[in-house]
Amino acid sequence: MKKMTLLTICSLFVLVSCQTEPRVLTTDEINKEKQAILQVIENYNRASEQKNFAELVNTLADSVTFFGTDEGEVIKTFADFKAAIQKQWDAYDYTKYGPLTDVYIVMDKNATIASVLFGGSFEASIGGKTENLFLRGARTLKKQNGKWVIVSGLLSVPRPKVVNIAQDTTQAQIDMIR
Repeated sequence: MKKMTLLTICSLFVLVSCQTEPRVLTTDEINKEKQAILQVIENYNRASEQKNFAELVNTLADSVTFFGTDEGEVIKTFADFKAAIQKQWDAYDYTKYGPLTDVYIVMDKNATIASVLFGGSFEASIGGKTENLFLRGARTLKKQNGKWVIVSGLLSVPRPKVVNIAQDTTQAQIDMIR
């Protein structure tokens, strides 16, 4: 019995110690994964523009968390997500996302989870009045059944850049000369 136990322990030790580390992705593979991640975010944006909930859900994980623009808006269920999206779609005549800019992606070495920061223009119309904004976004994605899906996210409108504009004194100088 002792020999059997010793043989089992040795066999387990050999099996565990012989397991290889997951293969490290090449630079090309990393870039392909990053492109696939960006495509998911762009697909989400297009589905939102088209008010297509089925396509929107295709970009999402089985479980999601979204943070809204105020402290009370925390979305943790698909029912809450659908209600929030429907409320947004009902409020806007249309929305249009511009290309993603300032993209920063961090991904684990096995390409199973990623964090994405990005910016982009956003055009929206409410009651016939159109507004153009710049958005900052953050998304966390994971690989689920071999494809990237959104796990969590938030969008915000950053404060406008403060620009110091020198006061135009041309007219005052002309008035002084007269």
